[in-house]
Amino acid sequence: ALTRQNILLVGMMTEAVVTPFLSDRDLALQNVRYVMDAAGSLEEDFHPAPGGAITRRADVVLREAVDLLERIGEHGLLDAIAAGTFGGMRRPVDGGRGRDGVAECAPGYRNPAVELLETSQVHDREGEDQR
Repeated sequence: ALTRQNILLVGMMTEAVVTPFLSDRDLALQNVRYVMDAAGSLEEDFHPAPGGAITRRADVVLREAVDLLERIGEHGLLDAIAAGTFGGMRRPVDGGRGRDGVAECAPGYRNPAVELLETSQVHDREGEDQR
């Protein structure tokens, strides 16, 4: 409510169940509406103090994000993944799992979804050339 961002994920009582009850989903959404309505236009009166904790933290986060992006740019995305940069999950550039058991597509194999995606990418590129 404070930042006027959309809610993308809502916790609910039966969320650990494979198929949560619809009534619980409805109640969770009602609770979101209640909180958002109660917060009103909270952001109108919120101004972080210059040099305060929020401003200092925002500066640190921004500086660290820029540093990370610069390191990734210097070494490359695959090396960053191999080093466990994202979530601590390491995946070596020349290793990993999944290749065993992958079969080549048989002659005549069709995947309409891939065909649609490839066609739309071609159209997108053609549209860029015309702009």
